[in-house]
Amino acid sequence: MEFNIFNDEDRGQVGIGTLIVFIAMVLVAAIAAGVLVNTAGFLQESAEQTGQQAQSEVSDRLTVVNTYTEIDSGSTDKVNITVRRASGADNINLSAATVQWISDSGQGQQLVGDAGADQVLVKNEEGTTLSGTQIVNNSSKYVLEIDLSNAAFNDASLNSGDEGTLIITTSSGATTRVEVAIPENIEDDTVFL
Repeated sequence: MEFNIFNDEDRGQVGIGTLIVFIAMVLVAAIAAGVLVNTAGFLQESAEQTGQQAQSEVSDRLTVVNTYTEIDSGSTDKVNITVRRASGADNINLSAATVQWISDSGQGQQLVGDAGADQVLVKNEEGTTLSGTQIVNNSSKYVLEIDLSNAAFNDASLNSGDEGTLIITTSSGATTRVEVAIPENIEDDTVFL
């Protein structure tokens, strides 16, 4: 008696089953590959955005050229800061920056711009108050006139021996710190700080 395990009719069914399993595996692998490619693209885009934002926060800042004030009767309520774009920074919209004042007598924050007494004024190097959007580029220098007697800065004024810190924050989040200290026994004069 001869036993034939395989016959020609059963072979075709095994081959079709194998083909179906193979096609299913290829489809699952293709879907998985599509998901991986899509996820990799999303992560790459997120990483690029994060890198650009981090670079802007570090490099898109202002450099202080000088800081000065006019002393009158031993005190002042205005500080002038001449600024320019830092090396490696992109153009900076100065009108969108904020100025924060921190001292022992309190702190406050104000937007840079031209909307009136509640704003930090922007002037050119000749002292003319500018209006509208001011973009700090390669060659431009601007003077920020900060009126500390403004309510936003808690009506601060600086007397002989007083000190405080001004922090200028650009729209990208980069900060520039300026330490302000009025010398002891100062007479009426222009004082570079």
